[in-house]
Amino acid sequence: MNTRPPARRAAARAAVSLLALLSGVASTGIAAAEPDSRTWYVRAGAAPGGSGDAAAPFDSLARVEAASGPGDTIVVLPSAAVLDGGIALEAGQQLVGDGDSVVGAANGAVLPRITNTGGAHDGDAVRLAPGAQVRNLVIDGARRGGIYGSDAADVAITGNVVTGTNQNCVDGFMIGPFTLPPTIPLGVSAPPLPNFITLNNGWAAIMTDFSSAAGNVLIADNLVHNTACGDGIDVRAHGASRVTAQLTGNTTRDINLGLAKLSVLAVGLQAGDTAQLDATLTGNAQLDIAPLDTSPLNHLADSEGIFVNAMGRARMDVTIDRNEFRDGHGNFSANGLEYVTTNGTPDSRVTVTDSTFDTVRGDIIENYNLSSEGARQSLTLHRVQAHRSTFPAAALNPLIPANLGTCLVTTNFGRTGHTDLTVTDSSFGDCSADGIGLIGYTPSGSGPATAELIFDIRDTTISGAAANGVNIINIGDTAAVRGTIERTGISAVQGALVRARNQGGANMAVTFGPGTLDGTAVPCLAATHPRIDMAESVIRSCV
Repeated sequence: MNTRPPARRAAARAAVSLLALLSGVASTGIAAAEPDSRTWYVRAGAAPGGSGDAAAPFDSLARVEAASGPGDTIVVLPSAAVLDGGIALEAGQQLVGDGDSVVGAANGAVLPRITNTGGAHDGDAVRLAPGAQVRNLVIDGARRGGIYGSDAADVAITGNVVTGTNQNCVDGFMIGPFTLPPTIPLGVSAPPLPNFITLNNGWAAIMTDFSSAAGNVLIADNLVHNTACGDGIDVRAHGASRVTAQLTGNTTRDINLGLAKLSVLAVGLQAGDTAQLDATLTGNAQLDIAPLDTSPLNHLADSEGIFVNAMGRARMDVTIDRNEFRDGHGNFSANGLEYVTTNGTPDSRVTVTDSTFDTVRGDIIENYNLSSEGARQSLTLHRVQAHRSTFPAAALNPLIPANLGTCLVTTNFGRTGHTDLTVTDSSFGDCSADGIGLIGYTPSGSGPATAELIFDIRDTTISGAAANGVNIINIGDTAAVRGTIERTGISAVQGALVRARNQGGANMAVTFGPGTLDGTAVPCLAATHPRIDMAESVIRSCV
């Protein structure tokens, strides 16, 4: 019989945990099995009474879950039927689909398939444990999540196809609470409102949650598509957790909003409380998010390609490289990339390189520091392409200079907050509002404001904006709004090539270098030009 005494199970669990902590999950290789580990087999439609061997596989996930122990390998054999009921893994277990890769398999192929249409494991098809690995499975139609872990560190989720998840439309990733300054259209500052806005998302197809654990997460080469209700891939770090996440080569497409949800994320990263989340995203794609022909609910979607959310007193450091986003639908603040601090005093940084964000119904890239409590936020874009936005209310841009289809918008909304933006070798264009919008809003309050909005834009092109090329706005007594624009070309915009307004007591200064204005090279972008519109209170100089 494939059994193990309890003492040996405990020893195996400890050994597997130690192995995971020593080796991490930085590669897709499979950790060596423990000396007394076993391999078990399960197949939908197998004859009852199987022993779990390759020649006599179990016929249910429940049986293989009961028989297996920490460190064991569970092999799901291909079948025309589906294994239902879900499975909760033990420490260090590997759950593996047998056969060729399920990603890219032909329609109608016999594949290793599992689901969970019942209530066991809260409706999750796979429940992770520390050190677990899940690979090469088709997970279809789960009542809640496809793959889910809570404080399951040092896990690897690779090469799976996950679809049709969250059939019960359970809430998952929550955004907020946060607030927005209602007096921006009036051009005056006011005391900050309480944080009262919260947006709910449906449970993700692949999701890992952390509240106290420290460790690694690898999510690589998965295809997540056609969720029934909710997000694609989410990683959340809260409490005092310390998480290093690597998301590589994943494709999320046709992600759907779901009933009574306000937001949907293809990929979501969140850190709150005193957690630390370091994440590297490489070679991922988010395609056709909240498609309108899939569900009428998607017309209401606040859809996001990549969503990065810092709050509380967390620390985040996120690197995004070679990302492809295309076709974000909805009707309320859809974005290719949204990087947002919603509340508290977190310290966060996002760096994006060699990536494209194309066609979205809203701002293409948002860099929003919404906290009124003194957060620090930094976005760096290098060789980033952001093109083609639409928004039905874009004509309101003169009154509401954000959230209406700007190619790239950066904001700082707090008396003590700091936000900085660096853009190099990038291209923005064909947007329904501004090319680049920079907004400092400092709410009124006692004591001197220390808020800063800093920017550096170089070697970049901006074209085809329905409003302004670069629009810089300050409202309130911001301590500093300052930056540099040089070696940049601005053309074919309907409003001003560069516009700047200082509606408050800020030290607002812009340094300009050489560039091109409507195709004409100029030694200084601040040179006298009929389409440069800068208020007298804005200090401008040439390098």
